[in-house]
Amino acid sequence: MKKKPAHNNQLFIGIALALFVLTAVFAYIYVISERNGHVLVTEQFLGFGALIGGTAAIGMFFLLAGTNRKKRPRAAKLAMGILFGVYLVILAGLLFGGLRNAQSLNGTRLYNLKPLGTIKMYYEAYKDHSLRYRIIGPNLVGNILLFVPMAWFVPFLFPAMRNWKLFFPSMLLLICLVEITQYLTGRGSMDIDDVILNYPGVVIGFLILWNQRMLKFWKKPGLIEKKG
Repeated sequence: MKKKPAHNNQLFIGIALALFVLTAVFAYIYVISERNGHVLVTEQFLGFGALIGGTAAIGMFFLLAGTNRKKRPRAAKLAMGILFGVYLVILAGLLFGGLRNAQSLNGTRLYNLKPLGTIKMYYEAYKDHSLRYRIIGPNLVGNILLFVPMAWFVPFLFPAMRNWKLFFPSMLLLICLVEITQYLTGRGSMDIDDVILNYPGVVIGFLILWNQRMLKFWKKPGLIEKKG
């Protein structure tokens, strides 16, 4: 069997290390911004930036560690498990960290159970220029994208979740539990519009990533088990 040139492996390792450093820089800026309340860059995008850098680095890892096809699914699962942990930490910070408790005024827990009420408020604020798009855009788009990585990590790590009949209700329950927890802890507000924005992102992500054609695509290079 023809071995890969050593300089190619060194190049891959160098790229992986550079991406890990990039991820660490993103994470550092995110933590400093969250702690001090200085919006150097919108926190949601800092979190996603760290996630993108981490994805690339972990991807490089399992390409190196999984050169043996039999071991590749295990290596890929280990890599995705590590990255899933990173994502959960970032997600917890976005949902419950920083100044989230400031949304509860004088100990009063905030909630909105009127569908589209908050979305309409943002729309009206955009029309009358009382809020800048820099604030409105990340809140709306960020909420759509926030749980999309779940559509990749959860089915990848737990094969049973590749069945939409189990995945869709599980994600809806998870998103609802997050909103209830935000209300009970006072770390943010419980808002039905968050569910309206979060859930379609997860559903669309799943339909794109785990349809029958894509399932064959993941199996072909050995990223997931043939029987999975």
